Amino acid sequence: MTYTFEKTFGKFDSSTNFEGNKLIVEYCFSSVSDEIKIVEMWRVDSEGTHFHRFNWMSKEGQSSLMEDLENDMTNRMCGTSVPSEEDYLIGKMEFAYGI
Repeated sequence: MTYTFEKTFGKFDSSTNFEGNKLIVEYCFSSVSDEIKIVEMWRVDSEGTHFHRFNWMSKEGQSSLMEDLENDMTNRMCGTSVPSEEDYLIGKMEFAYGI
């Protein structure tokens, strides 16, 4: 099973001008190596979607992304993410009306 993670680049997240671009990462947890593996990455800007590679990132960028992915996976597995108000209200409505 793979998961997707989205991150918007800030002013200092890249050595080039990718501020405001979105990075979409498809990743999974390997049962062989017991670690997170990146399957595919894309960078989205005003011109469209561009294929991206992990090794094209700086060491600091790689480390930051892996930390983000570990936190994302922990939130998914442990249910520690905070749901949005909309998700909460929809869930409450579905429960109340037996949907």
